[in-house]
Amino acid sequence: MTIMKYIDFLKKNDITPTKQRVELAEIIFSENKHFTAADLIEVAGHAGLAISQATIYNTLCLFEKKNILKTIDLQNDCKFYDTNLSPHHHLYNTSTNLLTDIKEEEINFSKLPNLPKSLVIEKTEVLIKVKNKD
Repeated sequence: MTIMKYIDFLKKNDITPTKQRVELAEIIFSENKHFTAADLIEVAGHAGLAISQATIYNTLCLFEKKNILKTIDLQNDCKFYDTNLSPHHHLYNTSTNLLTDIKEEEINFSKLPNLPKSLVIEKTEVLIKVKNKD
């Protein structure tokens, strides 16, 4: 995407396209990927962008709230962001701190839990945690 495409993308999602948001959107949405806030802070720093950590965290929160970024909370003080919003599952390697996609069709459920009649399944997502063999 060119800079104008990122500006249009943010506007389309009711986000005011500030200079910092556009710069971060260009880094984040250049390809489907997983990353942490620390990863984004590092990449922004290497790119020479003058964006504070607070602005980066606030922007990630805003993008998540606007549903243009998915969050994968691993319950271990590590929160990944995912630009791939299509239904899919994840494999997380605890040895390498690497999160990778698993296509939705690669996992089948033979049984799902019985739910109260007042509930309906919105989506199912599987997170498989693995570690390197010793």
